[in-house]
Amino acid sequence: MPRVSIRGSPMRRSIGVAMLLLVALVAAAADLVASDLPLFCVLDGQTYVLPCLTRPAALVGLDQQALAKRATSFVGTPIPYGPTAQRPGGTLAPLAPPCRAHLLGTDDRGRDVAARLAHGARVACVVGPLAVLLYLALGALVGIACAARRWLDMLLARIIEASLSIPALLLVLAVQGLRGNGSAVQLALVIALAEWPVAARLTRAEALRVVASPHVLAARGLGASAARIAWHHVLPLALGPARALAAFGLGQAVLFEAALGVLGFGVAPPTASWGELLAQALQHPRWWLVLPPSLSIAAVVLGARLSVDDDPTASRS
Repeated sequence: MPRVSIRGSPMRRSIGVAMLLLVALVAAAADLVASDLPLFCVLDGQTYVLPCLTRPAALVGLDQQALAKRATSFVGTPIPYGPTAQRPGGTLAPLAPPCRAHLLGTDDRGRDVAARLAHGARVACVVGPLAVLLYLALGALVGIACAARRWLDMLLARIIEASLSIPALLLVLAVQGLRGNGSAVQLALVIALAEWPVAARLTRAEALRVVASPHVLAARGLGASAARIAWHHVLPLALGPARALAAFGLGQAVLFEAALGVLGFGVAPPTASWGELLAQALQHPRWWLVLPPSLSIAAVVLGARLSVDDDPTASRS
């Protein structure tokens, strides 16, 4: 029987895109999936629609367990716990194994692992795309500038080479160590600072090739300005490899976030993240702290790999 290969096929890319969309959907709907407040309830004659999103002041201090007993009408979220609620209901100890109430158990503070996993997807969905967008934009700007003037190319090429000689993870750790734990946006900025030379190198090589092509020489001969040539002729063609790099960069950025979380340099607590769950697993080896975040990270990385055909470049580590 002949083997069926999905390498490079539309099915392969569809599977990759579907995996990424699933993670994005969980991140976008995290408050609808896991919250200490319900989707709908009627309490003391007052109707609350999506209090898990609106967080009304009248429900402050209440959780879904208490509301389910008092409300005349009640629709809870699939996971009735918020990501920071410690020992929900006071019934389970920290590091409790999976059960009916907590499908993925609890962490070292008694917080529901499934809730933190769902909300941790938000950090991955902010850090990954934002870091890729920032370092592709900076890399494209530097790469196009290299094609403008020969002396500028010589200067920027040396800067790119010097930046590539610094291991990206080491640079990220150094900056995070100086800045301290921050938000997901700060983490994305730091990753972009470390990874822009990869995009710049690709864009520069393609820009130099495009500048020497016949259609660009013809445009220059017709009197087109340098800005017009760069914007209308060089940039669209030079961004081809960079667009392919974006998918691989997305997976790498999520791996960076997880690695920094394990090392204690990720987002500031008590923000939920996949790396933070893995950091707990180092201190308290439990399969429910290792397997769920590991599979989530693998889904993003594998989805990013499947969504493109070939690796355009070998990035740094």
